[in-house]
Amino acid sequence: MKKNNRMTERELTVMKAIWAIGDDVTTSKIVKQLQEWYGEKLTPQAIGVYIEKLKKKGYIRITKPDNYYKVYEPLLSQEEFMREQVKSIANFWNKSTARYGIMALDGAEELTKEEAEELRRILDDLT
Repeated sequence: MKKNNRMTERELTVMKAIWAIGDDVTTSKIVKQLQEWYGEKLTPQAIGVYIEKLKKKGYIRITKPDNYYKVYEPLLSQEEFMREQVKSIANFWNKSTARYGIMALDGAEELTKEEAEELRRILDDLT
């Protein structure tokens, strides 16, 4: 990821809402999602500013399927973004991404059985 394409904290918050909503993401759905999560109501105009920045940075596509409401579609998944973030941090510190992935688990809640199995599969794939 290019440095000038990094998301600000607020842009990332809007992007997180887009990922969570899934299909047919509109400004009003983003406003509602952020209010549910954080108890704050951003104006549609504020959301529009962040949306335009995310579009310019290449994170989303904007369409108007019904020629009325704009619909936002992520151009990368949340998982792809998280992988990029881990790689970026690991590259910065000259460490392995596996080490940083494990470090993220330190102090986290206890893993569920499914999460532990997924971690085993990932580790098996790496070896």
